[in-house]
Amino acid sequence: MASATSADPDKQPEAESLKPRADNGTIVKPDDDKAIHHPITDNQKKLHRSVYRPSHKATFIGLAVVIVILGINAAVLGFLLTSQNSSSKSINARGVSISQAALSKLGVNNAQIGNSNEQLIIDPKAQFNSGLTVAGDVKIGGQLHLNSTFSASNASLSQLQAGNTSLSSLNVNGNATESNLSLRGSLGVLGAATFQNTVTVGQILSVDNSAAIANNLSVGGEITANTVATNNLILSGTFVLGSHIQTSGSSPTAGPGNALGSNGTISINGDDAAGTVNINVGVNASPGVLARVAFHSDYSSTPRIVISPIGVGANFFITSPSVGGFNIEVSSSLPAGNYAIDYIVEQ
Repeated sequence: MASATSADPDKQPEAESLKPRADNGTIVKPDDDKAIHHPITDNQKKLHRSVYRPSHKATFIGLAVVIVILGINAAVLGFLLTSQNSSSKSINARGVSISQAALSKLGVNNAQIGNSNEQLIIDPKAQFNSGLTVAGDVKIGGQLHLNSTFSASNASLSQLQAGNTSLSSLNVNGNATESNLSLRGSLGVLGAATFQNTVTVGQILSVDNSAAIANNLSVGGEITANTVATNNLILSGTFVLGSHIQTSGSSPTAGPGNALGSNGTISINGDDAAGTVNINVGVNASPGVLARVAFHSDYSSTPRIVISPIGVGANFFITSPSVGGFNIEVSSSLPAGNYAIDYIVEQ
């Protein structure tokens, strides 16, 4: 081939066909394909694994898996962020505001936290080991339990249930119901006082004004009074009177009888219990009824009547006693003149 080139420099060299050759340089026949495939040694195998490149399909599958994993992570992260944001909105909606370096690590100083439009809501139990001052109103939804003294300059309570309570001054404008009330000092009642059960007074009961008792009054000891006014006085025991008996009331009426004589007159002084009948006997008097006495108020039954003439020895007596009155009679005619007869009536 070299000589031909030297001989004709203008002639192009022929194309050389490539032939498959073996490792020793000899040309391999076309039908002998196995001659070009040599067994791969261990070193060649290791080299082949180290330089292995995945196919396009495997690459796309791997990228898809990575994208799916990143999408799941993004969804989880978004859910967590949304939950935290919702919780933060809920807390802000409830108006909780604490700053000042977490209230100086809960040491809490006098600095003002937040503003008046914010709320501090504490769900767990809170314990204050020292004083607590609240400038505004305090609303308690549940019960208030105090282990020590409750002190208030002005307290308005719709209902108070207390055990041992000491009050220096109590002003009750409405109704008050007490199961057991013990007073060491004075009890002043400006209005009406109603007692529906037994009232026991260990010492003196002093009433400056009138006392009206609608039902029975039972007194185990003595009753001392300047004046006792009653419609009915019932005594089951001995009635001891240390002074006079004085009766009062409306005066009864007295009318003349048929024994007065001409120009005779009758008058009466006293009441239904006791009094004096004044008789003026005229001329030509006769035995019989001198006066007819009618009580101002009827007795419930026929009373006992006692008459006594004053300074006269005539034979006077009563007739027709009844719940409404009695008659005074004489057994013999009286000479003209004035006579007086006292009477006492008891039922």
